[in-house]
Amino acid sequence: MPGMLEEVAKLAPGTRFREAIDRIIRAQTGALIVVGGEPDIDQDCKGGFYLDVPFHPALLYELAKMDGAIVLDATVSRIRMANVEIHVHMEAETFESGIRHRTAERLAKTRDALVVAISERRGTVSLYRQNERFVLHDLGYILSKAQGAVNSLSRYDRLFRAAVRRLAEAELYAGVMLQDVVEVLRRGLVAIEMRQELHGYVVELGKDGHLIDLQLEEFGDIQREWRWIWRDYQSEDAEPFGLRRSSANLSDDDWYRALGYGRTEGEKLLVPRGYRILHLIPRLPDGVIQQLVRRYRDVRALAAASPADLDQVEGVGPQRAGLIYRALHPNDAG
Repeated sequence: MPGMLEEVAKLAPGTRFREAIDRIIRAQTGALIVVGGEPDIDQDCKGGFYLDVPFHPALLYELAKMDGAIVLDATVSRIRMANVEIHVHMEAETFESGIRHRTAERLAKTRDALVVAISERRGTVSLYRQNERFVLHDLGYILSKAQGAVNSLSRYDRLFRAAVRRLAEAELYAGVMLQDVVEVLRRGLVAIEMRQELHGYVVELGKDGHLIDLQLEEFGDIQREWRWIWRDYQSEDAEPFGLRRSSANLSDDDWYRALGYGRTEGEKLLVPRGYRILHLIPRLPDGVIQQLVRRYRDVRALAAASPADLDQVEGVGPQRAGLIYRALHPNDAG
């Protein structure tokens, strides 16, 4: 939920907004805070009083002692209104139980605003934006989850890179079965999802997430290489990146269909187009790679071309032709 993560960042530890929320939680006053949505949000606000003053944590905390909602601007730099009664569109569906949270969900679904509901009794903080809901967790819980995700990412990153090495060895010589390609892509997708999950934890942790962020930097971003492998093996007729579910919910048949193959073609031998190996060559522009793939169609035809043949492709030239040839013939002493 990339859109919601942007909203979570506004309340991350270390922000002035989070300082105010922590004070409200400790005081057990509860609150309903609306962020943004102007000018349409004003139509839903009745009573209360208009402030339009600079945001300050202590002021927001004091205003939360009153029963009404508080309205901030979209940048959380000004407090616009306080102690207002929110008139929501009752046709908006809600599955929440408390009045404060029902109001928050309905308002978020009908206005372009972030709505924060702080439970008076339980001290939980719920964020609503359009049809999304996000509950802020205890920092100790998030740190524990994040460390577990780091361990999982480490494992799947190793598995993906080992699978890619085996794939590379088979590509130029024996050929690759579709089921082996799917296994490489599956492991890579799990690692990509783990990385995205960790990014969410880092955002939610705010200033307390720097150690997790440092650990995350130890792992290279495999998404580009994953996409090159996909482009190497997808059928001509396949829609690009035709996956709509998480890796845990994808069967082999789902992968085969997404790549453009039938469910019985798992043992079909495939030859890559050459996107992955060409992208690993330094300073080789995307336009030149497209020209090479269009000209030779697959990596075996590329490997059979001499440096002089490669030099004939638009944008290659003698120096790049030599680099490409050596990349395709790593064991050629000449």
